[in-house]
Amino acid sequence: MSDDRKLAVELVELERAQLGNELHDGVIPLLFVASSTVANLQDKLALRGQQARVPVNESDLAPALAQLSKWLDEAMQASRRLLTEVYPPDLDHHDWQAAVIDTLHRLFPEWSNRVDWELDPAFSQVSDPVACAFYRIVLEAIRNACQHGKATEVLVSGRRLERALEVSIFDNGTGFELSRVPSDHFGIRAMHCRAELISGKLRIDSAVGGPTTVVLVLPTVG
Repeated sequence: MSDDRKLAVELVELERAQLGNELHDGVIPLLFVASSTVANLQDKLALRGQQARVPVNESDLAPALAQLSKWLDEAMQASRRLLTEVYPPDLDHHDWQAAVIDTLHRLFPEWSNRVDWELDPAFSQVSDPVACAFYRIVLEAIRNACQHGKATEVLVSGRRLERALEVSIFDNGTGFELSRVPSDHFGIRAMHCRAELISGKLRIDSAVGGPTTVVLVLPTVG
């Protein structure tokens, strides 16, 4: 098996594991507790309906309904995150930068205004495999910055070097210790794998307290 094929297989397995992990630890528990809460409320309403002299007090239901709404909202957010992994970007009609911006607006609107861009025009003229890798890596870096690092500012910059393209994602979030990243955090491993598939090198500079910078360098011909 060629090195590229091994990387592709590894990437598929990483993404499959990531999807399974987020479904198991994120979406399913939220839907389970929401379902249980609905069943409990239904039982209470049915009991009060049978006891004609016991009126339904709406103030008793308000806390449970508020919590139920919160759980369902979190489940929706987790589902939107999964959509970014399941469905490929529409790079036939957008360049990869436009695809990232579109995904942020549609799925993570609260993060959109935190991201600034400074890209050399050369970054809009890359091949489809490179564009897809840029899209996935940049979007994952933004997601990590805003979701886990609580960043309020993210800068995506790209410059053309003599024999390479370099894209950097800087954020002012809380940062992290690379050596302590849990083994089930598949996103960073997938980023490295995607970089290798296009013959690039990925570097992450971070520490507890931040900031964090993700740098992808892609060699070019000529």
